[in-house]
Amino acid sequence: MTAADIPAVHELERQLFPVDAWPLQMFLDELAQAETRRYLVAEHAGRIVGYAGLMCIEPIADVQTIAVVPEQEGRGIGSALLRELIRESRLRHAQDVLLEVRADNPRAQQLYLRFGFEQIHVRPRYYRDGVDALIMRLRLEPDSDRSPHSPQPREADRP
Repeated sequence: MTAADIPAVHELERQLFPVDAWPLQMFLDELAQAETRRYLVAEHAGRIVGYAGLMCIEPIADVQTIAVVPEQEGRGIGSALLRELIRESRLRHAQDVLLEVRADNPRAQQLYLRFGFEQIHVRPRYYRDGVDALIMRLRLEPDSDRSPHSPQPREADRP
């Protein structure tokens, strides 16, 4: 993700997360912290169709956001973005990757479970509309490129 991507990403954020959308300035602030952050976009036909972000302060990496436009779901974009965030976590020597996911989003939960994440906690009423957040963790193995549970990459999964 570059600064030039932020207006399009912010518009997607507002469409995909109308209740909990980040303000535009938050994306700018996050992108400016390259020493602890990594943000990505996925494009299809010249249009941003997904984005993701990671904060890593050793030994913990935290998935800040991950989203794919509904018409592109099921095409491996979310998997590719998550795979890249996990790879970046390893490069930054994280031991664990954490994330919050809405309790009412089984599709996202299944993605994380396929990658080896486990639910470790619940944050009641975490989201503005009162939905709980499930806290999930992936323990990273030292000197390993892939969790044993990570799906094998396919060419279609690449951002």
